[in-house]
Amino acid sequence: MAAAGRRGTQRDACEEGHMSMRIGFPRLVRVHTIIVWRQRSLWVAAVPLALFALLLGVISPAGPHDHGAGDLAFMAKTMAMFMPIAYMAAFTDFHTRHDRLGIGQLEDSTPTPAPVLAAARTLGAFLILIAPSLLLLACAGVTQTLHGSWWAVPQALAAGLAITGPAVLTAMSLSSLLGAILPMIVARIAGVLAWFALVFSSPMLPMPTVNGTILNVIGDAIGAGWFGLKPVYPAAGGVLAVTGTPANATVSLIAQLAAAILLMTLGGWCSTRPRTAR
Repeated sequence: MAAAGRRGTQRDACEEGHMSMRIGFPRLVRVHTIIVWRQRSLWVAAVPLALFALLLGVISPAGPHDHGAGDLAFMAKTMAMFMPIAYMAAFTDFHTRHDRLGIGQLEDSTPTPAPVLAAARTLGAFLILIAPSLLLLACAGVTQTLHGSWWAVPQALAAGLAITGPAVLTAMSLSSLLGAILPMIVARIAGVLAWFALVFSSPMLPMPTVNGTILNVIGDAIGAGWFGLKPVYPAAGGVLAVTGTPANATVSLIAQLAAAILLMTLGGWCSTRPRTAR
């Protein structure tokens, strides 16, 4: 009976821990959304970039101008090009800000495992950072709806999540990694330069680039495969080339998310290693 009682106590403790973790995770996500929302310097840079990307998506002669899914996907692509510039400069302290702001003590008081805490930080930040793009794309979708395109709003949100979303997550992850291995000011400069290199390097030049492949950060493969949008860069050779098929788009999305998660994990690991003060 004593053994049964101990097993019952252990089971109750385990269930209580799982309940606490379920309750704690949404609250932690909310805390980190608030932290990002209150970064005024982030919005000073992000809002003008968002409006510029939207304007470029509307007036650029490179757009399809089909008044349909193609236009929405092209707007999502211009946002994927330019909005992460602000995020690259703003998230170099991503793995250390929770300690500096005292959130680390709150997290230590929860039964939530470290990987779940990292997921809450990442999700909380991502939800805020993707919101401006989704809002502007939804407005564009509403405009198309008023002209008779009834599926425009869902298509706009899908384009934002599939094209702009991975770019935002990649920018967050790469910025956090640079901030973990470089002095802060150097990391911010390097982050912005790295994003320009990722977006604007051409496979036609004799230099390494992800453009023309499924790892392209502006959604060439996804835009071509799911929305019928012509890629910005010509396809590279090899198994990673953009082919314009739905399957290729799916592989591209999975590959981009996997790369972002790897960068975020590596940044978290590097941030815990002993190093010289910045």
